[in-house]
Amino acid sequence: MPELAPFSALRFTHAAGDLSLLLAPPYDVIDAEDAEELKNRSPYNCVRLILPDGSPGNRYVNAAATLQQWILEGVLDVDPDPSVYVYRQRYHDDGKPSERIAVFAAVRLTPFEDGEVLPHERTHAGPKKDRLALTLATRTQLSPIFMVARDDDGTLYDLERELVDSVPDVEAATPDGIEHSMWVVSGDRGDRLLSAAASNPLLIADGHHRYETALAAAEALGDNVKAAYLLVCIVSQLDPGLVVRPTHRLLAEAPETSDGGFDWISTLTESFQLEELPSLAPTEAEEAVASAPPGSMIVALPDGAGCWLASPRSEALARAAIPPERARISPVVFDELILGALYGLEADEAAHEGILSYSRSPAAAASVPRPGCGFILPAVSLEDVWATAGLGGRLPPKSTYFEPKMPSGLLFRPL
Repeated sequence: MPELAPFSALRFTHAAGDLSLLLAPPYDVIDAEDAEELKNRSPYNCVRLILPDGSPGNRYVNAAATLQQWILEGVLDVDPDPSVYVYRQRYHDDGKPSERIAVFAAVRLTPFEDGEVLPHERTHAGPKKDRLALTLATRTQLSPIFMVARDDDGTLYDLERELVDSVPDVEAATPDGIEHSMWVVSGDRGDRLLSAAASNPLLIADGHHRYETALAAAEALGDNVKAAYLLVCIVSQLDPGLVVRPTHRLLAEAPETSDGGFDWISTLTESFQLEELPSLAPTEAEEAVASAPPGSMIVALPDGAGCWLASPRSEALARAAIPPERARISPVVFDELILGALYGLEADEAAHEGILSYSRSPAAAASVPRPGCGFILPAVSLEDVWATAGLGGRLPPKSTYFEPKMPSGLLFRPL
């Protein structure tokens, strides 16, 4: 079982101003425009730490200097006692009020093969190098890893629900409409929360790069006991606010052919059963594929030339040696029967070469220009994620998107 521990968080003080102006999304969903907007909110917005300015040679030094300056100014301070931090997000999902509760703690780092922490996605190499350099420069874990606890008997969720009926220690409301509340918990109640969260292996929902980075940082900082643990934020699988969204695929170009011509539909017919669909709005297409047979996707032809429901043929799955438990997962089918079979590429290579990109917007996938094509995928079920991870497998990059994201800036963990 995973080992969880309380920790003394480094947190913004009242001297930093309104916490609502200091929080930021995870670094990997912030573009240049977003970063500028976040910096304009406050001179102490945490984006200055998680996405520091500067050239590749000095940006990590700049982050470390900023962090130390904020500590000297008293806008950041370390809590006196190790604690567990319970966090609630309130937001609207499709116009309906919703909420999600999590526990911040420190998990002892172990290799994935030990089975205490389960990954479910493959990762790209670039972000790991970046996050490792930032961690080593700042000697601080700046963003939490988002994990899911199995919580079969609901003990963790019940303990959280009891706690959040009390007055929170911290409150904030960010411009995206999310209300943030946090409770600092110690003693027996904190121990019971950690025990419930660690009753089964933990699944990484979001933050695979950062977990692998933390393993590398712990090795580099071998004499640093704190580096053997990692800042995590754990949500019960029974939490109604735990929602998985799809990420769609956009191909910028068609596979090369000997005669220079390519027809998407005739080619895909070899591996997929295709059903032409009536003209659908992108959101309607997303809804349609959600109820389609497992492993299906919607093919959106370039320049709005039509869309087709594509369901993988059993003989194509057998030819590609895709086992049944993976054949029901659309991102796997896309990688094997489209990227692999048609382009001879893996997702990492295709993304690096500019052929493959990702979008959460079905409208973007439905409007890819010639000679490319868009693919609208359904969400991967949490049950399929657990099944894949439990068998030691990994899904393709960007297979899952847990929403809303866990913010950065609520607390940090010094090493």
